[in-house]
Amino acid sequence: MLICNFSLNACTEGQKLNLTIPTILLFYNSCSYTNSLSFNNIFYKMQNYFRFEFPQASGSKQEELLAELAEWPFEGFEEKNDCLIAFVPERDCDSELRAFISEICHLNNWPAIKEEIIAPQNWNEEWEKQYEPVIVDNFCAIRASFHKRPENVSHEIIITPKMSFGTGHHATTHMMVQAMEKIDFNKKLVLDYGCGTSVLAILAAKLGAKHCDAVDIDEWAYENSLENIEMNNVTACIAVYQGDLDVVPTNVYDVILANINRHIIERSLSELAKRTKSGGSLLCSGFLDTDIQLISNEAVNCGFVLKDELATERWRCLYFTKI
Repeated sequence: MLICNFSLNACTEGQKLNLTIPTILLFYNSCSYTNSLSFNNIFYKMQNYFRFEFPQASGSKQEELLAELAEWPFEGFEEKNDCLIAFVPERDCDSELRAFISEICHLNNWPAIKEEIIAPQNWNEEWEKQYEPVIVDNFCAIRASFHKRPENVSHEIIITPKMSFGTGHHATTHMMVQAMEKIDFNKKLVLDYGCGTSVLAILAAKLGAKHCDAVDIDEWAYENSLENIEMNNVTACIAVYQGDLDVVPTNVYDVILANINRHIIERSLSELAKRTKSGGSLLCSGFLDTDIQLISNEAVNCGFVLKDELATERWRCLYFTKI
C-alpha cells in the first residue's frame, strides 16, 4: 500500500501504488499545513528521493510508526508484507532526519535499514491508469473523468487525479464524506480547511451550500482545486485560497471541515471556534484513536460539544457542534 503525503497529513487521503507501480493509491488530507501527513504530489515533482526500507511492525505499532514518520518531511509510504518503505526528497534528508531514523532503529532493535536514491521519474501517467473510483455507500462517488458514471449514488464528484491529497481513498476522507451526509448544508457558509483537491468543498456545494471557502498551503493543491471545482461546475460558490487560515476572509461559518492532522487541528481549534457560528458544526479527521482525548479536551475548552465519532481501523473522525 502506498500512502502519498498528500497535501495527506492531510495525508493520509490512508491512503496502493508501488513505485514499481501498483496496488491502490491512498492519500491523507491536507496535510500540506505541516510535513505530517502532507501529501505533496511525490511522484509529480521531478526531483531525487531517498527510499528507506523499515522492517514491518505488527498491528498498532505499524500505525504508530507511520504517524511518527509523517511528522518528518517524508512524502510517501509504501506498505509491503515484510517492510514499510518511506520516501523523502533528497533535499530534506539532512543529518537531523538521519539521527531520527537511527533512533527509531535503536528503539526497535532493527539493524541499519536499507536505503537508495530514486531518480526523477514521471509516475503520474502510470498512476492515472491505476486510479479507481471511490464509492461512499450510496451517498457519493468520487471518480476521474475517464471512469464511467457510477449507478445508484446521490452525488458525484469528478476530479483530475494528479497526486494531491483528497482523492477519497484514504479512510479519513472516506469518513468525512460519510459524516457530511448527516449535516444540513443547504444555504450554509462552509470552510474547507486543508482542502487538498477540494473534494469536500465540492461535495458541500453539491449539497446546497451557499458559499464555501477552501484553503490549502500547498500550491499544487491550490491549482488542482481550481481545476476540480471548474470540472464540477461549482465555481460560482467556492473560493480557493493558498496559505493558512490568515489568508481566508474572517467569515463566521455554519460548517467547518478540517481533514488535516492532530497537530494542526489542535493548534487551530481556538481560531476555528471564533469562525464557527453558535450551533454550527466542526467536522475533523486526520488523526488516530490515541489523539481523540487531546482533541476533544481542547475542543471542549474552545466551546465545542462532541456529537458523533466515526472509526475506520485506528483512524477517527469527530463531529462537534459549537455552543
